[in-house]
Amino acid sequence: MRPPSNPRIRLVVLLLLAAAVGLVPTHPATAAGTASTKVFTADAQPTWQTNGIVWAVTYVRGVIYIGGNFSTVRPPGAAPGTREVARDNLAAFDANTGDLLPLSHRFTSPQHAFSGAKPDVSCDVDWDSQVYSCDTIYRIKASPDGSTIYVAGDFTHVDGQVRTKIAAFGASRDNAPLDTRFAPTGINSRVRALAVGSQSVYAGGLFTQAGGAARTRLAAFDRSSGALTSFNASADAEVIALSLSADQSRLVVGGNYNRLNGVAQHALGAVNPSTGRSTAWAWRGVPRTSYITDLVADSNAVYMTANGEGTWDGRAAVDPATGRLKWFDSCLGASWAAALHGDLLYTGSHAHNCNDTDGGFPEQATDMPEPRYYRLLAQTTRGSSTSIQYWFPSTNGGDPNIPATRSVSKLGPRALASDGRSIWVGGQFTTVNDKPQQGLTRFTLTAKSIAPSTPAAPTVQNSGQNQVTVTWRGVEDLDDPTVTYQVYRGSTVVYRVRGSAKPWETKKTYSFVDRGLTAGSSVRYTVRAVDGHGTAGASSPAATATVGRSAQEPDPWADDQWGHERAPWSDWDDPWGGW
Repeated sequence: MRPPSNPRIRLVVLLLLAAAVGLVPTHPATAAGTASTKVFTADAQPTWQTNGIVWAVTYVRGVIYIGGNFSTVRPPGAAPGTREVARDNLAAFDANTGDLLPLSHRFTSPQHAFSGAKPDVSCDVDWDSQVYSCDTIYRIKASPDGSTIYVAGDFTHVDGQVRTKIAAFGASRDNAPLDTRFAPTGINSRVRALAVGSQSVYAGGLFTQAGGAARTRLAAFDRSSGALTSFNASADAEVIALSLSADQSRLVVGGNYNRLNGVAQHALGAVNPSTGRSTAWAWRGVPRTSYITDLVADSNAVYMTANGEGTWDGRAAVDPATGRLKWFDSCLGASWAAALHGDLLYTGSHAHNCNDTDGGFPEQATDMPEPRYYRLLAQTTRGSSTSIQYWFPSTNGGDPNIPATRSVSKLGPRALASDGRSIWVGGQFTTVNDKPQQGLTRFTLTAKSIAPSTPAAPTVQNSGQNQVTVTWRGVEDLDDPTVTYQVYRGSTVVYRVRGSAKPWETKKTYSFVDRGLTAGSSVRYTVRAVDGHGTAGASSPAATATVGRSAQEPDPWADDQWGHERAPWSDWDDPWGGW
């Protein structure tokens, strides 16, 4: 069934469905949780870029590792095709300085000809020659002791050596060589999910064979040798995300499956990390048209993101020991990436309606003439409900020059990781906060808050003897919900007022009457906004007026409040609108 186009109706349908399938927590709701962790600023910092999609970001021992489908990286500010440095699907950066590190390896896989059906557009596709190869890295995870990183995806060889879908490298600031001991074999299709425990590496994806044995979309390998372990779990469709609970007693399995270990269980469940047997899981509330895309865990819960088709595609928190729901949000707009920073959850999505979640926003895209998506969100994790924090930097969805039929869904962010000082964001975007930046960006705690936007020129009108009314519309600020509007007459501030800087409230208008002026004099006004951190935006274009001795008569030809030109013959006192 297609979702209703009316956002209000769609929300009602979502909430009814939520109640029906158990999305709503069974315990009484409390006030939305608060956070002790400071939110990052929304001002993107200078960051290296890629020439393709970043699908994985991981932080280990002062280093940020990224993986995906790209062939070069380039410095901050460099245009596409300039100052490029070769990096094949894997790169590393100093987490403190952002500098590129030497890590560089070659990932390859066989080339295939088109077979009539459209090729997988997440692969390297040569549309002219009608051939493609799949060597993308989808996940990077570190060992608990931080000594090793494991990468997984579509590749079959690394530096010419056989590595079917999974490989390991020492975690180092140098160009660590391929781990010669860890060499899983016989994985016959994509590995889309990884989790690493103290003894084992867990894989999930599309495969049905691993290590010479049947393993249906789930498998585990010895962390040292890569040998297949006795762990044996299965899913009937793709596994997209895996996460061990903080105490490593549960392996949480997310994806787009309908049966886990042969038992009906859609999209989310948990298994024993040693045996693969299913464990207790109380919450069965993921709708049939939604699926789980990412999982992260701390001592409080396991947190997830979802993609839905006309239904739930927000975030939720679940107790991994029991599978009981702690909270969920009802935001609309597919979510694909999650990372924890303290007691805040950061996610990447294309959220466009979070009206029913504390701190959220009304519909911004469906049936809107100028759709807007909030692709990065931060929210609280504790308690039985969540609150969206005021942090709204954004990216675009992807390269506008690539046709949608030749690209994975253009959702923007695809991976996130915190290094304790910055949140790193990888994806398929080409702009960040409307400025060119491809594939990778970061936001810090120490950067100056992003400046409010520049107001449009105010309107000025004689409104009485020796006075002028100045009117202006609101601005937006991506990390401060309110600003101080300053009205300047010439170079002098003549008025200050606090007002909204929420992007969805920029149509609000504010007015000031400047009195005691000299009739016949010319006055010039500008407006600017200053946020709560003292960061000032640029001044608006100026508007001028000549002060009169009496109120200015309304212009019958002027636009009405909706921007429509009034007809001169309309009788404004006629409730039927004139003739």
